[in-house]
Amino acid sequence: MNSRQSFRALNRATQQGRATKMSHHLPIAGSKDEPLYAIGARFDTPEALVGAVERLQIEGITAYECFTPYPVHGLAESMRLPKSILSFLVLGGGASGILIALLMEIIPSTLIYPLVVDGKPLNLLALPQYIPIVVALTLMIGAITAVFGMILLGGMPRLNNPMFAWDLFAKQASRGFFLAVEARDKKFSNFGLTELLHELGAGDITAIHQEALEPPQGN
Repeated sequence: MNSRQSFRALNRATQQGRATKMSHHLPIAGSKDEPLYAIGARFDTPEALVGAVERLQIEGITAYECFTPYPVHGLAESMRLPKSILSFLVLGGGASGILIALLMEIIPSTLIYPLVVDGKPLNLLALPQYIPIVVALTLMIGAITAVFGMILLGGMPRLNNPMFAWDLFAKQASRGFFLAVEARDKKFSNFGLTELLHELGAGDITAIHQEALEPPQGN
């Protein structure tokens, strides 16, 4: 190993030691014996949170979550979130409602029980009489698709989130602006991330660990 390689190895070991030392100085939420879930931070204003997200994107950090008490203008664009497919799911649900309603009405009325009532035709000229059922079924299936699609695309049902192990978040999530950078990110570094969050004006930076599962109690 030449002198340059030795210097690089020494520098890498020094940085790792600084990161370990810095992580020990961070407040810990959850069980310290469990794996690290994320580094959480609180921001005073939505503008500061948006600025932090833009900086994370520049640094190449993509595994993070933002928590705000209300929709923040420009946050989704800064996070570069893709367009949700929920609207297409609702469109498909509405189209399915139209098709099902027409089949339920036309097939019995024209093929199974072709009865002429009040001189109404049995062909497609009778479509206006089917409109109320079509509208009702379209709205019902579209609404059901929207609700269940929103739940599934939102990652629910989820009985617990490691963020709730952080007392500050659990108490102020309804009025604070929080950022959680997950440990699974390829560029995650305790020391570097903590320094970056301090630079961005974050407060209450905390190491959030998974909560320990309580062993089942015996009878």
